[in-house]
Amino acid sequence: MLKRKRMLMLISILLIVSMIAACGTTDDNGVEENGLDENGEAEAPEEEETVMDTEVLVVGGGGAGLAAAIEAAEEGASVILVEKLSILGGSTLLSGGILHAAESPVQERAGIEEPWEDFAEYWMEMSEGDADEEMVNYIAQNSGENIAWLEEKGVVFGEDLTAEGISPAKRGHHAEDGGFGLIRPLEEVARDLGVEIILNTTVTDLILDDDGAVIGAEGENSDGETLTFNAKAVVLATGGFSQSPEMIDEYAPVASGQFCYAASGNVGDGLRMAREAGADIVAKDGVIGFRGVSPDRSYRDPLGGLVFYPNLYVDESGQRFMNEANYYALMYEDMVENESDKFYSIFSGEVPAEALEEGIEDGYVFKAESFEELAEAMGVPVDDFLETVERFNELAEIGEDEDYGNPAIATIEEGELYALTVLPATLGSFGGPRVNMQGEVLDPDGNPIKGLYAAGEVANGQLYKSVYPASGTSITAVFVLARDAGREAAMATK
Repeated sequence: MLKRKRMLMLISILLIVSMIAACGTTDDNGVEENGLDENGEAEAPEEEETVMDTEVLVVGGGGAGLAAAIEAAEEGASVILVEKLSILGGSTLLSGGILHAAESPVQERAGIEEPWEDFAEYWMEMSEGDADEEMVNYIAQNSGENIAWLEEKGVVFGEDLTAEGISPAKRGHHAEDGGFGLIRPLEEVARDLGVEIILNTTVTDLILDDDGAVIGAEGENSDGETLTFNAKAVVLATGGFSQSPEMIDEYAPVASGQFCYAASGNVGDGLRMAREAGADIVAKDGVIGFRGVSPDRSYRDPLGGLVFYPNLYVDESGQRFMNEANYYALMYEDMVENESDKFYSIFSGEVPAEALEEGIEDGYVFKAESFEELAEAMGVPVDDFLETVERFNELAEIGEDEDYGNPAIATIEEGELYALTVLPATLGSFGGPRVNMQGEVLDPDGNPIKGLYAAGEVANGQLYKSVYPASGTSITAVFVLARDAGREAAMATK
């Protein structure tokens, strides 16, 4: 009997112990340690955090970021490059791979002699004098050497040079394979130099010490892991802000509501972080103006590419308003000044029918057999459109566009008529932190923010007013100034 009582007592004790274990224990403060807080609610799991040390941290992996990382590494610094997307390249990768340059080895091989001063003068004229002349001169003076540097790094340029913008000078240098032909060789060089490249990671905040100097940055990767980067210098190369409607409204309202062909990551991260660190922001309500059919139609696909045809363009009133063969940035200016919500490019005669028919299915193209029917399909005033077509054909017959100067003006004939919807769009933004010639970010008093550098589209506000000078000027500026920023950042760590 006694043995049985002892056995029952032992079982009871074991049950109590197991219940206590199931209910959890408490620490010295009486807080349960079973995953519940003192209120009985589930505790949030501790965030994973990785801390990495480097001398130079480059934020952004487009053309500017790679150029800065390469120069910093060649200067002997340890470099980490962080890119928010899953691939490198940014807007440079999406570009046509054109660089505007003077006194380059490609021009020399082609027998073209043109002083860099002419390039700089053209750039300043396109900015109406409202650009940092010292910086523009520096870019132009080093643009040819920049082409040589890229060739040295493995970029291959075609030997056919083109005139870009409204200048007849052949300064357009075309990288083979476009933007890919620029990014791929530079990525290989950066990796060979030991640059640590981290993808799928968004840098969210700069780390400042008590004196306001930048000593690193924090970010988060696609797995939700927090990363802290301790660095002696940080180079912002995050691209522009053209994919941020809020920043467009604030810094470039001329493009409010328009779509953009820039990289999806261009949401103004660098501008925001620089601003929070005390940077002076330069923005003049300008963008790299362009045009397109819709956000889902690249200007490189068959339908999107039709915007380049120098056909008659009419606005929502059915009237003509510009030179349809003009430089795209100036056409954008004309479209914005016109203030119509959309425009139409008129096709007749021998046309790219397959692409246009596809556009009909998608709602971007209207088709008719007569001018009256086409005007009704577009929803423009019929009489005004008929008058516009009559005047356009009159100019085409005499062979001179006396109204707007379109050198490719040609008669529009009834039969199979198409109207392609065209909208103002952008390729990039103007505006960002003010920098000096060393790439240092400046505060409103003109003093450098210690440890902070910026280059590329994130810091291009000093280079333009409202009109983009020519295809290739942006990428030229990106490489020239980013190389210097990376080199200066590396030297500052020694």
